Amino acid sequence: MGDAQGNTAAIEFIKGKVVVHKGKDMPVPGLFNEPYAREMDILRYYKGFGGDYEPDLNDSKVPRFVKTAVMTRDYNPDENIVDYGLKMLDQLMVDDVPEWSVLFDVRSRTVYFKTRINPEIKKLSMDQVDFSNNSPTLIANIDMKEGGNMYAELQPFTNERMKNFTEKFIFSLIPELPAKFFTGGGLTLEEYAQRTSSHSDYAKTAEAQFFKGEWKNMPDKLKKEMDIILKFESNGEAITGSVSNGRDIYAMDNLSLAGNKVKFTFKTKGGTLIEIKSVFDGGQMKATMAGIENNYGTYVLNRILP
Repeated sequence: MGDAQGNTAAIEFIKGKVVVHKGKDMPVPGLFNEPYAREMDILRYYKGFGGDYEPDLNDSKVPRFVKTAVMTRDYNPDENIVDYGLKMLDQLMVDDVPEWSVLFDVRSRTVYFKTRINPEIKKLSMDQVDFSNNSPTLIANIDMKEGGNMYAELQPFTNERMKNFTEKFIFSLIPELPAKFFTGGGLTLEEYAQRTSSHSDYAKTAEAQFFKGEWKNMPDKLKKEMDIILKFESNGEAITGSVSNGRDIYAMDNLSLAGNKVKFTFKTKGGTLIEIKSVFDGGQMKATMAGIENNYGTYVLNRILP
């Protein structure tokens, strides 16, 4: 990964541990399919980096990491950085022309790309895109013929547009891509196209919104257990919620739902940060409540029927 200041980092997960290379520990800003330390070991066998092997950029047997080290070292600041970056991607090609090549200019917040079918260079500025959840999801076929700014090609996502794209483009890959790739599990091509174009509608179905409504525990007053009332609401695909102890109501923050698990945070009137992680199981919910240092226990909540 890299940022607009030119800082880079390689984050690896090796034998259960997180290994990070950055700054002086990352002399070559690149990473491929081997651990970074191993890539650096191989690099030292090549000329200019301590070894005797010739780092021929046109030799497909020369590792891509080695080529990256050579090309980043030899970059001339007078050369157009975008042209040079795309030339680097071409030089790193392994066996065949890739279906697409993408270059991210993080300083100008612009994405440049080209495809095998239409190699004219297209670009999209992130500053042109409205990332708020008040704007529709936009899609485009990246295999457009014309180069230049492609923002005007973006269109709001609809099931019909996605189905049309699947039928005209995705299915055109058959037989290069076997039909069984799409028809696994007994699906027909028509069913595949229908499902991939309408899967986003599932979030709005009653089956997917099993969490909606109020959930409450049955506190043991002798043990001075607190009341916990969780309320979840939805508006299309957006989910909101609140937490109550029977007296005060707090809005849920950082709310996320994945499968039958939901987690969120809220702050009490006194400013205490509380995190709740819950698992839905039929008409019940098991919720674990914790603060930054304190664990407030696990509670079973039942759905309150309207």
